[in-house]
Amino acid sequence: MNALPTLDVTPRQAPAPTPPSVVARDDIRVLTSVEIGGELHHLGEHRDFRRHAALAGFLPEHGRLSLAWVRLRDGERLDVHDHPTKSAVLVCKGSARLVGDCEQTLAEGDTVCVPPGARHGFETLPGEEFHGLSVQFEGAGLYEDEQGPRVRFTEAASAAYADLERHNAVRLRRYGQHRLFAPFDDGRVGRDPALRRRFLSALYVWSVYFQRMLLARQAVCADERLRELYAGHLREEFGHDVLLRERHGVDTGVYDPVLEAAGHWFLMQMHGADEAAKIVIVHLVVESSCDVFGRRTRVAFPHSGAPDESYFDLHAAVDEDHSRIGRDHLKSLSPAQFPELIKVCDRAWDQLELAHERIAAHLLGPA
Repeated sequence: MNALPTLDVTPRQAPAPTPPSVVARDDIRVLTSVEIGGELHHLGEHRDFRRHAALAGFLPEHGRLSLAWVRLRDGERLDVHDHPTKSAVLVCKGSARLVGDCEQTLAEGDTVCVPPGARHGFETLPGEEFHGLSVQFEGAGLYEDEQGPRVRFTEAASAAYADLERHNAVRLRRYGQHRLFAPFDDGRVGRDPALRRRFLSALYVWSVYFQRMLLARQAVCADERLRELYAGHLREEFGHDVLLRERHGVDTGVYDPVLEAAGHWFLMQMHGADEAAKIVIVHLVVESSCDVFGRRTRVAFPHSGAPDESYFDLHAAVDEDHSRIGRDHLKSLSPAQFPELIKVCDRAWDQLELAHERIAAHLLGPA
């Protein structure tokens, strides 16, 4: 008779539980804008949990929900939009204003319940900031597929910005008729070394203030993203006043109190204006004018040698690109901010035309 098999009744030790893990918010890859129908829409800061491998593996695929950290900085706006899925937004820190089909000021701890198809957007006021958690209860997150976002923007995101662009274009065309350019267009400066010397000595004063303006803006900028953007601009412009002086034999002894005052206005704006106003001043106005200025004046300074040997050749290569810096930031702003930015635009053009009138006076004499 065979013996019955022996049963192993030794208690088995349960596997040790997996310890908790922590994912820092900053470790989730950020998305700041999305292009839909050829138009770029600013999102502030959007961090979908499924953009991080550990979180994507932890969240269930059945009964699927999607989570994303969202953030709007001082004065930013997420334009009115809708989407085909239920969503909720939890206000974790700061405040914002809900806009669209329902308009209401939100505070920490509020939950916004968004039915499918409901028109909604968010904006912060100057001095405010908003941190929240966005939850979708069905299917993919709104921006989980960055090439096919599940949203439809229902307002022209850039209408107010387009008004600013049009206004700036009018001032730029007017600047193109400045009397400073006539002696370049007719060849007088190109033919007369004395005129070139007078022009360069006055231009050098403005070039020094331009350098100081960029350095001051970099020194006081508290926004990390804009500081990086400004840093690239500064690197490409740094030392151009020295280049002008050394490569073109500039007389640095010129003193004009009006030119100094106009240059000082631009410098002081970097200490007192907000970042949107600084972008208007530096890029919409000054750099746009530099593009025209460079093309109209470089004819008197023909190219000779390597491109980096000429102040005028360098500016011809980069000024148009520099005039585009910061446009995405302006497009992210609330429409309510643009009337004041148009005023800033006019003031900056007035000061710049004054500075160039003094350069023209030094070149040609009083009007």
